[in-house]
Amino acid sequence: MPASHRSHRRKKAGNTVRLGIAGGVTGVVGVAAVAGLIFAVRSHENHAQHGPGTVAAARTDAAAAGTAHGRTLAQLKPGPKLDLTTPDGYTYSIAAVESGTADKPLAGTRTPPPDGATLAYVDYVITNTGTRPALLDFPADLFVKRSVLPASVASTGRCMPQPGAPTDMCTLPDTTQVVDTLGFPAPRSQDGDQFIPAGASYLVRVATDLGVDKGAQRDDLGLYVWNPRFVTDRQAVKVEFPPAAGS
Repeated sequence: MPASHRSHRRKKAGNTVRLGIAGGVTGVVGVAAVAGLIFAVRSHENHAQHGPGTVAAARTDAAAAGTAHGRTLAQLKPGPKLDLTTPDGYTYSIAAVESGTADKPLAGTRTPPPDGATLAYVDYVITNTGTRPALLDFPADLFVKRSVLPASVASTGRCMPQPGAPTDMCTLPDTTQVVDTLGFPAPRSQDGDQFIPAGASYLVRVATDLGVDKGAQRDDLGLYVWNPRFVTDRQAVKVEFPPAAGS
């Protein structure tokens, strides 16, 4: 397997489910904070050797208590859907909603970006399009243009290119959380994994762990699926943003 794929293999998140809000949002597009959500967390880190497809298990006591919902699926205006199928027969669609920058784009963000930099994020909807519960998986990663990487980040070599994505874009280590269950039932835990009910949609945020320039705009960001679990030819597939406001 090429090093560029190994460098972002998915790490199992252990029991790192968090309760909180996706707050502190500024930049290209703001998102309303939503309190009391169950967050399933997945992190990408360079040189992680663990297999893909694992997500932290939700606390059953919190799930039983229910979750607060900030928005509904009907209130979102996502872009075109991308249909995905895994080797084990789960089917999903994902659709980008919005992008932005923030110093704390995710609940639990502890490490501040370098001086003069911020963190980038993209929100997207994932839907279980099958007729049975599906593994809660996070197929997409955030790509950034190299031109908006601070020198302190660019010099580390941790922004990785992927076949199929534009040559001027790369993907940084990132973290993904469910930030709203959009009125659908919370994921259920089974054998250490989480499962989405059939037909359910969740709002997911993927955010960089390393800084980008504060002037980064939507055109500097992209959402791509490149994990071979979803893309058999290992060519990154773009998830299109919805039309910009006023276009």
